[in-house]
Parts: sequence; structure tokens; C-alpha cells
Amino acid sequence: MDIIPLFKSHYSLGRSILTLASEPEPNGPDSIPQIAQENSLKEVYLVDDSMGGFLEAYSSLAKFKIKLIFGVRITVCQDLHKKNEASIQTSCKYIIFCKNKNGYKRLIKIYSQAAIEGFYYESRTDFESIKNNWSDKDLLLAVPFYDSFIFQNNFSSRGCVPDFSFCKPVLFVENNNLPYDHILKDLVEDYASASKYEKVNTQSVFYKNKEDFKAYLTFRCINNRSTLEKPQLNNMSSDTFCFENWTNQGQEAVNK
Repeated sequence: MDIIPLFKSHYSLGRSILTLASEPEPNGPDSIPQIAQENSLKEVYLVDDSMGGFLEAYSSLAKFKIKLIFGVRITVCQDLHKKNEASIQTSCKYIIFCKNKNGYKRLIKIYSQAAIEGFYYESRTDFESIKNNWSDKDLLLAVPFYDSFIFQNNFSSRGCVPDFSFCKPVLFVENNNLPYDHILKDLVEDYASASKYEKVNTQSVFYKNKEDFKAYLTFRCINNRSTLEKPQLNNMSSDTFCFENWTNQGQEAVNK
């Protein structure tokens, strides 16, 4: 069973302790290109919360002849021009990947509009705006395992209505040993089966090894202005959002 590691970098402010440096400092933070090179990865899926890290990622990975597959994890609401509490209740996350140079240009347009016209606490877009810049040849829409419309509608009582009339999305599935993972997995698989959409197994990677979890949690707490004793952070009851867990799952699959 193939599992795709979805890296996130420090350009996603407060969400990852991995950098994009091609030559990280001794005893400094781990870098995604370094991890990729050490483990002979031929391509890296980078899913950031902004466009800021694209050029450094592309340049750093190119030095090791590693292909970059870049996506932006972005909030999609019913109408980006409506900025109120009701609009928040229609919002959830999607990932838009660019497939080529034209896809990168289209993604910049989508993200720029979200950051300028749609900004309300965070950058937001809507399906109408995505449609206006869409091309199946250039872009791919993915539904993340966490914070998707499936997750929000079932666990947060939101009213997120997807519009896939212009594309065929890919649905991601993860297993990070969180209490609700198996419930969410069943919901995603049922939706994918009923809609005949492709389902892909993934692993979110925010730090390198499980032993780095405390450093990661500390970093998150600093950004959240909370403490280790009371982090007040969602999905922080597992230390498996790391590259080591992806390696372990791959080895388990080989052994089976």
C-alpha cells in the first residue's frame, strides 16, 4: 500500500518545524530537502498554507534533482465576499496542486484573490473563483483528511457544500492514531465510493522523528500563546505527524 508523505514547511507559520534549506545549519532544524536526499525520495509533495515557500523549495530540491509537487492548503467558503460569522460556518480546507508552470500561474491568481479580496481572519476563496481559474491540465483539487467538508460537517456541525462540477477531486486518507481517525476514514471512504472519486493514503509530515514531538508541540504552543501543560490545540494527542511514521508504515506494508 503506497502512502504519500505530505510535507509542510516553516512557511506555514506556526504549523511546521521543517525548513526548506538545501544546506541546513549544524544542529539546526531539519529540512525537507535534507530528509528527501537522505531517504532517496525522487519527488516531494509540499503542502503549505501560503505560496511563500515555493521558490526556495523548488531551488533547494532542484540541487538534488528531486521533483517538487507543490500544493496550497486553502480555506474555501460559500462566498469570499461575505465576511461574517455565517460565512465561517460554510468554510473548510482544500488543497490545490499545480501540475506545471501554467498551473503555478493559475494557483498564484487563486491565492492572491483569496489573500486580498477574500481575507477574513485568513485567506479565503470560493468555488466560483476556483472555477474561473481552473484547468484540469494544470491543477488538481484534493480533499485533505482533516478540516475538510467531511470533517467539518460531521464533527463541527458546519454547513460546507462542495462543488465538484468542474473537476474530479482526490480524497486523502490518514491514520495518526487519533480517537476519531477510524470514524473519519469510514466517512471519507463511503463518500469516495458513492461519488466514484479516487482515494489516496497520505501522511502529514510536520517534523522528522517522533522524538521531535515535544519540540514541535512547544513551537505550536508559543505561536498559540498557550503552555505545554494546557496546549489548547486540536489534533495534538498523537506524535505521529512525522516522517518517521511514514517510514514505519511503509515498512509494515512491506512486511505484510
